[in-house]
Formats: sequence, structure tokens, C-alpha cells
Amino acid sequence: MDLFIDTCSWLKLDALSKNNLFLIENLYDFGDINITHDILFELDHFNCNVWIKERSKIIPVKNKQVFDEAITLDFDKADASLLSNGSKELATLIISEDNLVLRYARMYKFAAIQLIDLIRILVQQNILSKNELYKINRYLREMRNITLKKEKEIKQWLAEYRSLQKLA
Repeated sequence: MDLFIDTCSWLKLDALSKNNLFLIENLYDFGDINITHDILFELDHFNCNVWIKERSKIIPVKNKQVFDEAITLDFDKADASLLSNGSKELATLIISEDNLVLRYARMYKFAAIQLIDLIRILVQQNILSKNELYKINRYLREMRNITLKKEKEIKQWLAEYRSLQKLA
């Protein structure tokens, strides 16, 4: 799995890590972490050091046409570079907190989700526990980093997931 993570999601991961709610190694154990040059520039600017340099790939712009179109639509270079690496293959996943980025990616039928949804996948893959997702969901809502609707969606999913596991 190739993961392309936007700057805002990295900043959330940094906060989760600093609050002992998430081990970044779990992300690296799940997939290949790709950072574009423009996102790297922003991570340096924001002093976000949660990513593991030795386990990350620094990737250039892949699809120049998508990059240029995104710039024309007023996306910044980091988001445009992220989108330029999008793919219709489920093995390539864009992680973003920006609704406009997510909508643009989905317009191209690129696989794109929010960070909390990636964390839900990590639970399904038994990389994280349901309790860890619950704590992360609560923390992100308290910090106003996810909507009330998204918080409820995750809580509903957790309840259904627990019920399914009891049946198994």
C-alpha cells in the first residue's frame, strides 16, 4: 500500500504521537509512506518531525497535468503534488483533511480518505485496537479536528465492529 499523506494529516499524527495516542511505526508497518518534495518543505516549515526519514520515500510530481490543473484551481504546491500522485488503484491512497482535496481526488476517482478513516483501516487490519481508535476519535473531536458527524460515524462503526466480532 502506497500512502500519500498531506501536511495537515502529518500535523495531526504529530499531535497524536505527542499525546501517546498513536505510534507512528504502526503506519510504517501498514504501508509505504511517500512524501512529496513540497509536503516535505511544509513539514520542515512546521517543524513536524513525526515522520521517519529512513522509512519514507521522497517522491516528485508524478502527473504534471493534474499538478498544473490543481495549481490553476488555487491548490497550493503541496496539495497539487499530493494530487499528482493519486491513482485509481486501491493500493495507492491519498490521506487528506482538506475537503477540497478529497473532492478533487474523488473527481478523478483517486482513492482518498481522511486520517481517521485510515486509522479505522488500521483497526480492521489488527494493527491498532478498537480502544485506540475510540481514544483517537475522542481526542480529534475534542481538538475540533473532526466533525461531530464524523465522530458519530466512527462510534457507530465501532459498535457494529464489536458486534460482528462477538458473532465470529
